[in-house]
Amino acid sequence: MTNTPNLSLPYLAAAQAQKHVTVNEALGLIDALAQMAVVAVGATTPPGTPAEGERHIIGSGATGAWSGWDNSVALFSGGAWLRMIPQTGWMAWDVSASELLVWNGSAWNSFVPNLQNLSGVGIGTASDATNKLAVSAAATLLNHAGNGHQLKINKAASGDTASLLFQTNWSGRAEMGTAGSDDFVLKVSADGNTFHEAMKADGNTGAASFPNGIDPERRNIGGLTKGGGTDWWGPVDPFIVSYSTGSQQALSQNRMYFMAFFVDRPIQLLGAFVTQHTASTTAGALLRCGIYRLGAPNGDNWDIGVRVADFGTLPADVAGHKIFDLATPQTLTRGWYVTTMGVSGAGAYARYGRWMTPGLTRYYPHSSGTNAYPRVVAPQVYLYENGSNAEITGGLPAAWTGNPVSTMTSTNNWVYQMVFPKWREV
Repeated sequence: MTNTPNLSLPYLAAAQAQKHVTVNEALGLIDALAQMAVVAVGATTPPGTPAEGERHIIGSGATGAWSGWDNSVALFSGGAWLRMIPQTGWMAWDVSASELLVWNGSAWNSFVPNLQNLSGVGIGTASDATNKLAVSAAATLLNHAGNGHQLKINKAASGDTASLLFQTNWSGRAEMGTAGSDDFVLKVSADGNTFHEAMKADGNTGAASFPNGIDPERRNIGGLTKGGGTDWWGPVDPFIVSYSTGSQQALSQNRMYFMAFFVDRPIQLLGAFVTQHTASTTAGALLRCGIYRLGAPNGDNWDIGVRVADFGTLPADVAGHKIFDLATPQTLTRGWYVTTMGVSGAGAYARYGRWMTPGLTRYYPHSSGTNAYPRVVAPQVYLYENGSNAEITGGLPAAWTGNPVSTMTSTNNWVYQMVFPKWREV
């Protein structure tokens, strides 16, 4: 063998004269092949004034000095062209196209690294056994390659997790996705350990629910100071969008007034207040207020249900803010309730508050049994029952068994309220 098997470099023969010629020829070939960069690819005619050491990858149908050298590497050395026949795996940098080429045994192709089944990829950081793809950067862009772009997060079974987790200093603070079921859940955490579900979309029906409620607007009424930090006065209904103090309402003697409200999550009832604008003209008159659950449908109306709290009485022959405190707070669960109040004397007036709902409409239960349906009420309806002196002076019964009737007052589509409970989050 007179040449090396891979680069075809000439060997020195035993007792060879002028050894430097063979050595220099080998060095020239190494210089041409190591870190090979070609001037151009695909030419079929040698350039007129090539530079010493210039290399080309020859195209098909070559002529002149390159005739029959298709796909070979042509090296200009010592004033003549030298053919180097590529071997599988040879690599060459195409200077004109700024790309790396590889000879696969039959053609020169652009070098594309195999990125399939990698053990991990770290961009600006290191990947690990769990985080196979890790990116540390100011932003990550996932752009479309046509009409749009989808990011897919797949899980093996319904009971597994497919989610996005948002962290603060590597501790979870918010997560959204399907975790443990196919319901879509958005949940948050203050410490990374205990998470609270803020929103859930049912995977079967698409119905959205708010397991921990919708935080209502909190207002101070009539100069009263909200106490306790998390305590507040006013409606707990989550659909409030604006709130204001209304005008005064005449309170008929011995009449109990009932006004419905909705609680969307468990909440603690601490007390209530009524702003009595005008004192009763009856000496010794009493003001009583409390809260009942909304009862069952009864014909075209709904009954008042069981008592939740009797706040007791305060003098009604003196005007002012009437603040009732419960000695033992009561926990109210999600559902419909009604406030109730009444004065045992004549001539009393109370201020009413009001709040507007989206679309200027309000929905209340209507009809009975399986025919019950929401009824749009505007102006607002409230219920009352006359002849309630015994309840006002003697105490609210455990269940209201009377038959309140409905009336209407023009409040310009505002929801009507005269008893303002005091609340606290459970």
